[in-house]
Amino acid sequence: MPGSETKTYHAACLQFNVERGETERNLATVTAGIRAAAEDGAELMVLPEMWTTSFLKEPTEDDIRRSNAAEHALLELSKELKMMVIGSAPEVSDGRYFNRARIFDCGEVLGTYRKIHMFSPNAEDRYMTPGSQPLVVDTRLGRIGVVICYDIRFPELTRYYFHCGVQVLAVPAQWPEARADHWRTLIRARAIENQSYVIGCNRIGTEGALRNDDNFVFPGDSRIIDPMGDVIAAANGDDQPIIAEISLRRCQSMHRILPVHEDRQPDAYRNIWLPIWSNSDEPKTPTIPTIDKATPTTKT
Repeated sequence: MPGSETKTYHAACLQFNVERGETERNLATVTAGIRAAAEDGAELMVLPEMWTTSFLKEPTEDDIRRSNAAEHALLELSKELKMMVIGSAPEVSDGRYFNRARIFDCGEVLGTYRKIHMFSPNAEDRYMTPGSQPLVVDTRLGRIGVVICYDIRFPELTRYYFHCGVQVLAVPAQWPEARADHWRTLIRARAIENQSYVIGCNRIGTEGALRNDDNFVFPGDSRIIDPMGDVIAAANGDDQPIIAEISLRRCQSMHRILPVHEDRQPDAYRNIWLPIWSNSDEPKTPTIPTIDKATPTTKT
């Protein structure tokens, strides 16, 4: 969007205890949190993963109806407050169950993203269908991309966003405390390697796992990271919004300071990856070249 490259604004995360199946209660929490952030000047809000219902094994028609109604209320709130809001919720389409994120802005739906990587350790792949398309949208707040939780472990996906010039990557999540250090490390790494802001919103509270009903504990620890990798806002276990200033000019500055895009070697990457991925639906194990262990010759 013309002129957005130099825009400065405030973005927020709203981490809270997403209660399974309690859609109206979750909506009330989100509404109050967004209003508070708007009063503090936020123009962009990122919510946790599956904010309307949390994870349901087999959502009923009533579950989906209430979730859709909550999303519509959020859409109307974005119009009232002139805000952009990003979060994921359940979607059922043609009998398939997706984890879908949408970008709402001032009463309009700017884009939809279905989570690509299912978290198999929690049996997400048993109940849900993976998406297949990334989402990049030019908005009044810059070029924005979306991934969901486990997606952040796959740099193949986030590197696509780098090549598309994404300036802000939104990450709704339900990331457990057992691997909280991974969460902090990965969202910071994605910001550094892709020279973009990363807004990671993680939930708090506890919930039974899909696989075996053992309790997951969620630490919150939502963070906003700048293109240098600096943490410019961080939460603990509270349910209050965190807010930080986003300056899209900083993305441009990082591209000038470290011209990673210009220094890439695409031909070398093709030689490495094409033999692995070509002519097969499954990745092949790469062949490790033999290293010549002969004694090197020393020139005098």
